[in-house]
Amino acid sequence: MTAPSAEPMFSTPRYATVPNRRPALYRVLVAQDAALATTLLDHLAPTLLLSLGGELSAAVEHEQLPSSEALYLRLHALLDQAQAGTCVQAIGDEVFVWQVHRVARQAGLLGDEIELFRQGARRRLYCVHCTRLQEIGAETESSCSHCGVRLLVREHFSQRLGAYMGVCIDPDRPFATVVQP
Repeated sequence: MTAPSAEPMFSTPRYATVPNRRPALYRVLVAQDAALATTLLDHLAPTLLLSLGGELSAAVEHEQLPSSEALYLRLHALLDQAQAGTCVQAIGDEVFVWQVHRVARQAGLLGDEIELFRQGARRRLYCVHCTRLQEIGAETESSCSHCGVRLLVREHFSQRLGAYMGVCIDPDRPFATVVQP
């Protein structure tokens, strides 16, 4: 029997730690909090920063939006009008950066034109039993907020859903309520 590998599963997301210095015609930096973006602002390409909040002292074009939905709509509108050579960088927790990733992919950007930087523990969990998505922290076990099944948070990550897979911990009790004979 072989020992388990210390390497993460192939589908587990890997996040950038330093910005890629590839040339870009234009860059859209999307931040959950503008303060998180300061480490990513040292770049040669013209940059627009979209954020949900936070203060920024750097001299960069900055739009602060009131909600996640407004931010995603603004990003979508920008990318619909963007020229080839535009790249997107997103910084925030996994729920946030994978939603930005989804918007950018729907607008036609390639995976190489999107960089994700994770800050925070919040992530999304998909219950394979009732197909519902929910937000969790860093825990490895959780109960589904919809069907109540106790779930093991697997390392497998679906980029399409932007979520980790949650499977029933106890296969002998696949339902939240136990039926008494």
